[in-house]
Amino acid sequence: MSSRRRTVLTVVALLVIVAAAAAVGVWRVLGDAPEEVSLAEAVEVAEQVQEEAEAQPDTTDAGSDVRQRDDAVQETDENSDASHAGDGDGAAGATSSESGTDVDTTSDGVAMAAAELDGTWAVDAETGEFTLEDATGSFAGFRVDEELARIGAFTAVGRTGDVSGSLVIAEESVTSVEIQVDLTTLRTDDSRRDGAIQRALRTSQHPTATFSLTEELSIDGAAEAGTAVTLSAAGDLTVNGITQPVVVDIEAQLVGSVIAVVGSVEIIFADFDVTVPQVPIVLSAEDHGIMEFLLLFRRS
Repeated sequence: MSSRRRTVLTVVALLVIVAAAAAVGVWRVLGDAPEEVSLAEAVEVAEQVQEEAEAQPDTTDAGSDVRQRDDAVQETDENSDASHAGDGDGAAGATSSESGTDVDTTSDGVAMAAAELDGTWAVDAETGEFTLEDATGSFAGFRVDEELARIGAFTAVGRTGDVSGSLVIAEESVTSVEIQVDLTTLRTDDSRRDGAIQRALRTSQHPTATFSLTEELSIDGAAEAGTAVTLSAAGDLTVNGITQPVVVDIEAQLVGSVIAVVGSVEIIFADFDVTVPQVPIVLSAEDHGIMEFLLLFRRS
């Protein structure tokens, strides 16, 4: 074989390898953008959590607490007032004038009192698993539209499962929400983008983003499990050490002993002194993005 022919074959082989690598790269990038968060997805995860909880009953379960209290009230009333000596199962679907607690019966037949929502609920960071492509537990992140070289329009998605915080419910109102997100563990589909994002957010100086509710949220009528609610949560969002007022669109649903919450809000990077990250493959990126989250809350 002549040297010229060997050279031609070598060049052809290299071109094939480069083309294959590019095709794989395009497939990987285009295939790694997770879908937007949805309440249906959160509820599905919450239902799995509830099934596990029912398999191993927890005495702190809200429905169990209601039944235990009803039994105690009934036993006391039997000794003092014959009119309260009804069937224990019937007590679960009625209003107890002694305790002042309205008890609803869910579609699953599980008694749930509106007052049982009262208290502090903490973000469940242990349930499920977290990966960029398939998050089955609590997480927070962002979505930004980009224009990539040789690929075209693409939505960059970054997420982290390192979320903590709590919410407080009193008299069918959410009176407090405090959420913390570890931005140093944000991950996307490309490590080069990850580094640029860390620099843009200055996570070495401000590793944590926070959200604090500034106005109470009424959830009147949503105490019954299986009822989804849509809310607008006004609060203060802190990123890169800068705090700005925001209004977060939220959907929430009580699933047994779990409150599933999803939400999103559009943010302008300049409002938080964040420069749009630049990496070679990114030709351009929007100056705004969507902050999104899926959170599961359990009674703390």
